[in-house]
Amino acid sequence: MRSLVLTIESDRYEEVNNFLIPRSLRRLGHEVTLGDVNTLRIIANSVFVDGAAFDGGQVGDDHVRMNESVECESFDFVWLLDYAHPRLEREFFQIMWVLEQRVPFINRPSSMYFVNSKIGVIGLQSRGAFADTHVFNRESDITRVITDNRSADDWVIKPPNLGCGADVYLLQRGDPNFSSIIQSSTGNTRQKYEMHSRGSYGLAEQYAVLQRFIPEMRQAENRVIFAGGEFVGGYKKSSTGSEFRGNYAVGGVETALDASDEDIELCRTVATELREHGINYVGFDVAKSYIVEVNLVNPGGISGQLNATGEDIGDVACSAALAGLMGDPVTSRR
Repeated sequence: MRSLVLTIESDRYEEVNNFLIPRSLRRLGHEVTLGDVNTLRIIANSVFVDGAAFDGGQVGDDHVRMNESVECESFDFVWLLDYAHPRLEREFFQIMWVLEQRVPFINRPSSMYFVNSKIGVIGLQSRGAFADTHVFNRESDITRVITDNRSADDWVIKPPNLGCGADVYLLQRGDPNFSSIIQSSTGNTRQKYEMHSRGSYGLAEQYAVLQRFIPEMRQAENRVIFAGGEFVGGYKKSSTGSEFRGNYAVGGVETALDASDEDIELCRTVATELREHGINYVGFDVAKSYIVEVNLVNPGGISGQLNATGEDIGDVACSAALAGLMGDPVTSRR
């Protein structure tokens, strides 16, 4: 089949999904074209992108230059691996919505937009699988929840729509930075309105997500990959030193998957529901019978397992995602 993988052009191929997924698709016999997400456009009601044929290669090779105009609607399926630049994001998703009416996607862009956040998953019927989540844009609301819940001393506060551990903080009672972290996470409204007044500054509030801290996360968090609604692999994420975040981007260590059968079944329940929303490839961050986050855009399970164990699950994952897209039976690896 003819496949279009929408991604971001870099100088060289790296050991990440942007290279590993196109490589696996090609090994499976599919024709692969790469398209630059920042160049999407509509010409005479048809969607185009700057792209280039992907002919394989190795990690470290020069990235193919995506400089040919490609009609997106001529492909059998599309795999979206990156969002456009934030300045283009609104129009980008509007163009993606147009395209998803005409071409099948491994992960439906409209569902990615709403579900791929710390907020959207609360709307799922299987939301009971997730750690209890609060979403506020006022410092006073966050302080009140923590004050009223005396059984929990430690909390995690983070932005709804960032990733890789960015601006994720551990809130602990008695920490001298306690109020500062909450204020910073919700926009530093007191300070901005004091210095500039609300009338001159405008709206300063911003949303933050609040969850109870699960201490076991430091040594029991796993990234679990499901494709086509079935388990295909994953790896364990562990923080190092005094760092509580296990993200690879902030120094987390990747080791062999250590998820329980209960955790796998928990993820399976959510993955099954996500397929109803057109999602066929997803990474779950799970620990101690709680799903903390879902990752729909570019979950690093293939590279994570490769780094942890040397096993390349790329072909298995891509085959399962495609089978799910086409409605074919998918075999679970567990």
